[in-house]
Amino acid sequence: ITMLWVMPMLQLVNLCIFWSISVNHFWYDYSLLIMCFVVGLLGGGVYVQGYNRINADMPKELREFALSSASVADSVGILVADISSLFIQSCIYERNGIDGAVVNCPL
Repeated sequence: ITMLWVMPMLQLVNLCIFWSISVNHFWYDYSLLIMCFVVGLLGGGVYVQGYNRINADMPKELREFALSSASVADSVGILVADISSLFIQSCIYERNGIDGAVVNCPL
């Protein structure tokens, strides 16, 4: 896959869809699990294809450094996503009238 950015954009679209569902309560069914499965496939696909592209495109002398950098960037990305999810969850809690969020909604 040469256009690796398409899969993260699709994940962002799925985030917006899931947020809309959680706020507006229009889809409560087990069929929602299909979308969860698709999100997992997209995440795994980005992970595998990203490392595949590094392996294929980088010169041999830079490949090990590039793979290490990608591993660190992956961990940093997960950390940023976890922190962001706390704020997203607090906004969803606030919108649904649920107490107990760890942080306050910034919106």
